[in-house]
Amino acid sequence: MSYLPKEEKRKAILDATLSLVISGGFASVTARNVARQMGAATGTIHHHFSSLSELKSEVLRYAIDASIKADREAIKNLPPYDSLLQLLLPSNYSDREHENRVWASAADEMLRNEALKSVYRKTISELIDEVEKVIHKGQDSGIFHPEGNIRQYAWKLTVTSISLSNCICLDDDCLDMQAIDELVTRDIQLTLGMQTEKR
Repeated sequence: MSYLPKEEKRKAILDATLSLVISGGFASVTARNVARQMGAATGTIHHHFSSLSELKSEVLRYAIDASIKADREAIKNLPPYDSLLQLLLPSNYSDREHENRVWASAADEMLRNEALKSVYRKTISELIDEVEKVIHKGQDSGIFHPEGNIRQYAWKLTVTSISLSNCICLDDDCLDMQAIDELVTRDIQLTLGMQTEKR
């Protein structure tokens, strides 16, 4: 690998690691595999990251930070209900399938890796924060009428969306992307006490 400044080399390592995670999950991440993916020596990986645990944690943060930034940009001028649809409808992420793979593999890996678990907890909390803010905004404008704990509702809606989107690969005829979007939409309306004729 040709000479790159330190930050560019670190980014190249993260990009190579992310590529491995997308194709084979966090279990495929070894210094040797990352180096091979980059066309570099394994010492390069060890020079920039003190451990595989640190590398895995950083690649999760790297992937999810970009995702959350894109989500914030996508909803910045939308009304609350449209913002929730943007954040939660799985069809909005069909071109970002790699993110689902990263999330799913990280959920499995965090059971064995405390550092990654800490990053996973922080990143999922940031996503829940965004959903919670939108619900509050919708409640303040009279669109949503939740009758319970808004933070819990943000968790419920987010986890339902993620779980259903992960089921698409099961190839059940009744659970295509349109059906999942409709289930998530109906869940938003019911959970937040919306009048269903509004949408």
